Amino acid sequence: MQIYPKRPGFTAGESFELAVQPGSRFSIAIYHQGNDETLTSVGGIAVQPGGAVQAELKNGKYVFQSPGRVGPVRHDEDWGWPTITLKPNAEALETGAYVAIAYEVGANGEPLTELGRRAATHKPIFAGPPDSDSMALIIARPRKPSADIAYIVPINTYHAYNSTGGGCYYGDPIHRTQPQTKVSLLRPGGGLGAQLGEPTDPYDPRSPRQQFTHWDSKFIRWLRAEGIACDFYTDHDLHRGTDLRLENYRCMLSVGHHEYWSTEMRERAAKFIAQGGNLAIFSGNTCFRPIDFGDAPIDGDYEVMNRLGEKWPGHDESGLIGLSYGYGGGKYGVWKRLRGGWIKREREAIGFTVRQADHWVFAGTGLANGETFGAKDRLVGYEVDGVPPVPNGFVKLADTVRLTGWDIGGAGAMGVFQPDPDGGPQQGLVFNGGTTDWPRVLMDPEAESRTVVDQITRNVVRRFIGLPPRVIARSDIALNDAPAHSAEPEKDNAAV
Repeated sequence: MQIYPKRPGFTAGESFELAVQPGSRFSIAIYHQGNDETLTSVGGIAVQPGGAVQAELKNGKYVFQSPGRVGPVRHDEDWGWPTITLKPNAEALETGAYVAIAYEVGANGEPLTELGRRAATHKPIFAGPPDSDSMALIIARPRKPSADIAYIVPINTYHAYNSTGGGCYYGDPIHRTQPQTKVSLLRPGGGLGAQLGEPTDPYDPRSPRQQFTHWDSKFIRWLRAEGIACDFYTDHDLHRGTDLRLENYRCMLSVGHHEYWSTEMRERAAKFIAQGGNLAIFSGNTCFRPIDFGDAPIDGDYEVMNRLGEKWPGHDESGLIGLSYGYGGGKYGVWKRLRGGWIKREREAIGFTVRQADHWVFAGTGLANGETFGAKDRLVGYEVDGVPPVPNGFVKLADTVRLTGWDIGGAGAMGVFQPDPDGGPQQGLVFNGGTTDWPRVLMDPEAESRTVVDQITRNVVRRFIGLPPRVIARSDIALNDAPAHSAEPEKDNAAV
């Protein structure tokens, strides 16, 4: 059965509303993205009484019965499903990424599916299809700022590619839907449980692109393994600027595929950097297309998202983050319905070639100028960003060959950037890895370049939150805390 949150984020310790499929008898389990590839059970739930959905305790678990039946639904309207109000039954729920799992039950509350049997007994669950079709992603904000990093989960991008209800911003050849410019945020698929027209990723077929499991969950696991705390928010929180106040943080994180931004999101990120905050981008096609939320309800949450154009009018996002997909490229595959769907999904073995090996970003990697990393692992693509033709001050640390035959057909790059070249010494810094597939390689134990990608990530994140450098020599078992063979970081961010 399908579910979706009425709001993609809530404050840890408070209740949230979950919209549930009409005409269903089911139970709900809450899971957490922790250290492992699989989700971890949080425990039970506390249910707020009232509403149209009946709730009854059977054998120690809530059994729900939702009224009505599923009717016609659209991609651009509130689905209006009945709701339940609940919260995880945990004494000290922490900020993080949580997943609600709905599973159908019999008259006595017995689970009717294997997913339900695992959830009812609190066993680990992997958030991939088909099980993820019965899941909803909900992000718990902190009660108050508790870390140096604000991790922004890209709900906008999840919904932009989600054709559930008959449409999204792209043509979905699998389900034969046409591109639209308006999508509902009140329907399944905001991170999990989406209908997608995407080809299977040949380098990580377990989870589809444009889903939380494919990119964000991997990076969260890396952060937890490093012992680096984050406060979690959605990009709606960044847009609104009330629950999230960036001035409370030293670093903002964008990961995987953070494509769709509002003007307010851009302006808040720019102000954050100008006032000394750092932006770490381990994403590709970042901030490439503009959206707005139409007329927001009184309580400040959003029902629909409008695509405003193919790109930003008059200025592109490279003025904020140094790079743009408009100068890079992407490779997805070729759709041939009569030949079984998506074909030619593989990419050429292209990596990043080092141009400034003595930069602090590369400390501890052992890389030399002219050396290429990540090619065998396809670190470059599925979408990658490039440097604008008119110099903008971006410090290019590595780049790719020209992406001949790819969408756009430019060249990829990674490096560091300060948006205002005339800014004061307090100005923050942007690191831009320039590729969607960074977190995939980062957490792939078979990746040849994992050690390099791991160390670059560590260098950036630790420097951006003021921690001393640290080098880990990996065999994935042996860890070495020897200091990096670069100098200690400067006292401020003026030197890029």
